[in-house]
Amino acid sequence: MKRTLGVLLMVVISILFMSACAQAASAESQSVTVNNVKINYVEQGAGDEVLVFVHGYAASLAYWTEVLELVPEEYHVYALDLRGHGQSGQPGSYQLPEFVEDIYAFTRELGIEKFTYVGHSMGGKIGYQFALDHPDVLKGLFLVTPAPAHDFLPFYQRAGFRAQMTSMFGSPEMIRGYLAQASMTPLSEELVRALVSGSMAGDPAAKEECVEWWIGTNLEPELQNIRVPTLILAGAKDSLPLGWERRYASQIEGCCFEVWEEGGHMIPLDSPQRLVDLLVSFIEDVSKG
Repeated sequence: MKRTLGVLLMVVISILFMSACAQAASAESQSVTVNNVKINYVEQGAGDEVLVFVHGYAASLAYWTEVLELVPEEYHVYALDLRGHGQSGQPGSYQLPEFVEDIYAFTRELGIEKFTYVGHSMGGKIGYQFALDHPDVLKGLFLVTPAPAHDFLPFYQRAGFRAQMTSMFGSPEMIRGYLAQASMTPLSEELVRALVSGSMAGDPAAKEECVEWWIGTNLEPELQNIRVPTLILAGAKDSLPLGWERRYASQIEGCCFEVWEEGGHMIPLDSPQRLVDLLVSFIEDVSKG
């Protein structure tokens, strides 16, 4: 009897080990070339529900690390490095339409028919434009503390953000300082190293160019034209005014608006399990129609 239990235990352990190895292998970095730019990405899971994760300013797909670890295996997940970020190519041009078309071409190249777009910060502003340009391929739009949809140059100048943004991600020490300030919970040293490495690998020209359209492009008048199921998640402790996101949500037909009172700007790092729970709930609600 003891021998039988021992054999069964070894079989279970072997199955779990092989499953873990398969998942780890599936999450290894891959790349595909679209619009003459190499796009670095990771892929995991399987199933009909496809999710595409898009990171924020001066970041990389590493910002989704803990979120991806918690997404149920039945979801087919992709997380990519935008052009000029992380391990993706550095073509020297980093305008909003180019990011949108890269993501669209990426999904076409990989045979993804429809998917839920998950964007954080600058990835959220890209998401607004993506939903306007390519609504036919979207099942849903899930935006986490998205960058302002409107032109907020006056606010940016008044608060001295321009100088901060262009210098904040210029060195490992500055990035570490930003993460310590922006995160609401302590981050592991392993994760911090990955975040710093991903940011430093990006093209400095991308950091400069993205700032200009990130703060100077006004998409707000077009938000009323978004016709895909949308959820905007805001953090009450984010440095950007909460009222802005609330205003955007009111202009998108049927948009859900969530505020986490204890949340800051870095919700993917601070509350990955809660974020995944909300994301799964959103996808299930969209699927029910």
